[in-house]
This record gives sequence, structure tokens and C-alpha cells, in this order.
Amino acid sequence: KASGEAEAYDIPDKVNDNQEDLSMFDLPVDAAHKALKIVIFKFTRPHMRAFHFAWFSFFLAFFGWFAISPLMNTIKLSPELGLSEKSKRVNSNIIAVAGTILLRLVIGPVCDRYGPRFAQGLLLCFGSIPVGLVGVSQSYAVFCTFRFFIGFIGATFVVTQFWASIMFSLPIVGAANAITAGWGNLGGGVTNILMPQLFNMMKAFGLTDDQAWRAVMVFPSIALLICGICLYVFADDCPDGNYSALIKAGTKTKTNPFVAMRRAVLNWRVWILHITYAFCFGVELVMNGNLSAYFQDNFGVSQGTAGLIAGLFGLMNLFARALGGIGSDYARKKYGMRGRLWSFFIFLFMEGIMLIIFSRMYNVAGAIIMLVLFSLFVQMTEGATFGVVPYVDPIATGAVSGIVGAGGNVGAVCLNILFRAPDDHRSMLILGGIVLGGSFTVCLLWWPHYGSMFFKPSIPEEEIVKPVGEEEEPEGAVVFCEC
Repeated sequence: KASGEAEAYDIPDKVNDNQEDLSMFDLPVDAAHKALKIVIFKFTRPHMRAFHFAWFSFFLAFFGWFAISPLMNTIKLSPELGLSEKSKRVNSNIIAVAGTILLRLVIGPVCDRYGPRFAQGLLLCFGSIPVGLVGVSQSYAVFCTFRFFIGFIGATFVVTQFWASIMFSLPIVGAANAITAGWGNLGGGVTNILMPQLFNMMKAFGLTDDQAWRAVMVFPSIALLICGICLYVFADDCPDGNYSALIKAGTKTKTNPFVAMRRAVLNWRVWILHITYAFCFGVELVMNGNLSAYFQDNFGVSQGTAGLIAGLFGLMNLFARALGGIGSDYARKKYGMRGRLWSFFIFLFMEGIMLIIFSRMYNVAGAIIMLVLFSLFVQMTEGATFGVVPYVDPIATGAVSGIVGAGGNVGAVCLNILFRAPDDHRSMLILGGIVLGGSFTVCLLWWPHYGSMFFKPSIPEEEIVKPVGEEEEPEGAVVFCEC
């Protein structure tokens, strides 16, 4: 047992299929000790504890990342911040997501080298500082600087996906990635709903509007710090233990983060997924930053009501992203990689259609209905994306996840520019058209051993060497509990 580390399980790289070797695992596992089942109401080590820490840490990160957005119409009234002009508010939203791009590229190789506990704990603890201090801002420059550094916690998404990918086997990795990321993204909906209510609570205690929005930022800051410490102490990096202990015991070799990043950068499929992720997660980030103001400015609803409506978009993550991942897994079971790619394309195409229809809604009821349908396909597309990611390069999963994840933030930076225009409905319409056209980039994905949407594999079936955990096509399952 390494000092300060959880015990590393003494398991060789290859094991015999017998109960004695695998008795330490609470879930059925494959040859690589990755779980073949997700049992939602379990918190046992190593698989399910990592699962729950992965999604909850990302949930809190998302909550803190976008805690400012539902309060922006109040914050803009603080004259010293210079946010009265719409263009400056949009710029601050762009800065908030731009800060994540670099960290998402860097954190993937950090995961490959040091493990997900260290990476996630570091991001949460560091991110708690600017989240808590943004309330002391007294100028536009300071406010935007804090938002830039707050954006760093958006890189927790990469760690979440990496963690799920190394804990769960390929037959259910789509569902594992989708559920952890989806429940994490749920933080964007909860913050839209909860932050205005916390703001109202602070006002009930006698604070002014300016004092109240500054005070409520302490809540997500404290939550981030506590979660960052707890996951580092109580979770495991991988099924066999923690990276540092395994390396010390000689059962794991150190991964060179530069080699992993080079492998990912030179893989063209990574960049196709980088682009497609801009059209789903990038759009979600745009919505999280603009929906509350969109409903206040275009439908005349109050800040609290707008927060509740905007929260519906994020709340769809409770099941929609998981639905996309499970759908991708099911399509793979029936049709192989071709099934994954077709489900990916259909979800992204329908996202564009729903967004175009949403942009044409000029009454609140119709807008809410279309918002829910639009959000459904956004989240499903995200789930389907990371049903494909683990197949790109299993050796550099962290680096691949980082580059693909960064695509969402690059997309948000570029697409947010549309909302500098005065006509928000037209901006939504253009955004929908961009997503619709972008869906066809999925058709470019191809592997010699998997094929593509339209072409069969070019390598004969008997020559294909399948990844560890998929040699015998084991069955995967997602259940709520084991009775």
C-alpha cells in the first residue's frame, strides 16, 4: 500500500476466467477487469464509486461554471462592471467557455499519466477559487478574468469520460459515458433553476440585488472544494487500483503524456469528432449561457421564471444523454459500428431540425415544447458521440477525449458570436441551419476494421483483432439495483 494512496489490487494484466481471480469485484467484469454491468444504486469500489464520483463532480463543475448566467440580467445593473451593453455580456459568455479549451486539451494526457482522481480533484479545488471570488469583481476586466478561470472546471468533462471509459467494458461504455456526462450536464439546468432562488433567499435576508448575486457564488465554490477532496480520498483511478500505487508496484508503466497527445493529434478521426461535438455540446453551452436572457428579452418573463424555463433544457440530461448512449450501444449490438454511426447522424440531424423549429416559436408555450424536443436530441447526440470515442484509439483515450471535448468549447466560442446580433430568433435560425449541415460530417468517419455508415470493413472478419473486453462479445447491462 503506497503512502497516502488507496490499496492497489494485485491483479496481473491477464487473468484466468475463474471466480477466485475476480472475487474482489462486486460487478461482473471482462478480461481487462472493466465492468460489464452498471448498477445505479450501488456505491461500491471500484467501478460504481468511480461512476458516481465521475458524474457528481462534473455536475458540480457545471453548476459552478454557469452559476453566473441565470443572474446576468441582475448583474448587468452593477454599473462598475460595464455589462449594460449586450455585446459585452456576450463577450463575457464567450470568455467563460474559451477558458476551457486549453484545459480540455491538456487534461486528457494528464489523465493518461497521473489518473483521473488527481486530474479531477485538481480541477475542482482550483476551480472553487475563481467561482468564490467572482463576487468581489469591481470592473469588467476583473469580472471577465474570473469567468475565464472559472471555465477551467469545464475540463472535468474530459476526466469524467476518461474515468467511465477505463471502468466499463466496450459493450456498455456508450451508456456509461452518456449517463455520467448527462447527469453531469444536468448541473447546467439545476443552476438555472436554483441560483435565482438562492439569490431571492439572500435578498430575503436583507441584502441588496448587488450584494445578493455576489454572496450566492460562495455556495458552488464550497461544494466544488469538498467534492474535489472527497473523490481523491475515497475513489479509485481504475479497476485495479490507483495509478501511483500500481506504478510503484510495477504492475503499470508510466504513460508519456506527449506520446498520447501525439497519437491523438495525428488521428484524423479525432478531428472529425472534434467538429461534430461543436454542433452538439457547443450548442448546449451556447444555450446555457443565453436561454435565460432569451426568454426574458423575447417573451417578457421574470428572471425566476426564465431560469425555470431555461432549466428544462439542462434537466433533459437526466435521461436524454443516457438514452443516446444506450441507443448507440443497442445499434452497435445489432449492426456493429455502422449502427453507432447511423444513430449518431440521425440524432444530430434531428437536433438541427428541432432548433430551426424552436427559432420560429413566438409564444412561450410553443417555445417550451420545442425547447424540450430540441434539448432531447442535443443530449442524445452527445451520448452517441462518446459511444464512438473509445473506439478511436484505446491507448490514448484521455488525449482523444480531451480533443473531442474541446470541440464543444471551440464551437461555443464561435457560435456565441451569432448572439451579438439584435434579433435572437434569427440567430437561433442560423444556428439550426449550421447544425443541420454539420450533421453530414458523421458520414466521413471510417475505420478499415469497422467500416463506415455506407461501407463495410475492408479487413476480413477473421483478421480483425478485437480490443480486450470484446473478444467474446460479452453482454452488458444497465440496471438500477440488484435484488
